[in-house]
Amino acid sequence: MLHEMRLRPEEFDNIKYNNKIIEVRLNDKKRRKINVGDKIIFYKVPELNETINVKVKNIYKFSTFKDLYSGFPSTYFGYSNLNISDMLNKIYSIYSHKKEEEEGVLAIMFQIDDEKAFTK
Repeated sequence: MLHEMRLRPEEFDNIKYNNKIIEVRLNDKKRRKINVGDKIIFYKVPELNETINVKVKNIYKFSTFKDLYSGFPSTYFGYSNLNISDMLNKIYSIYSHKKEEEEGVLAIMFQIDDEKAFTK
């Protein structure tokens, strides 16, 4: 199955330059459809004219973002210089504590799909 997601420029570039191998999302209705082996097209916002194609290698479910971030090195998220507190501040600028509590969260581990993974 093919999924589409939008990413902020910093997150998009972290994937593009091989610094990020896990995308973090709420475990909402849309994300529950993602399975290992599926493909994701990431679109760089706001223009949506750059994409990256990836293949899902694994999916990890957690109750909280704190538990998720504690389970992997920060480099997996593209952050070599951030601690868990900093990463939590970033994610809570996107998602609310209420949604986190209601849905749970996902760590989607991926690999770039092929040499033609990038478009501009």
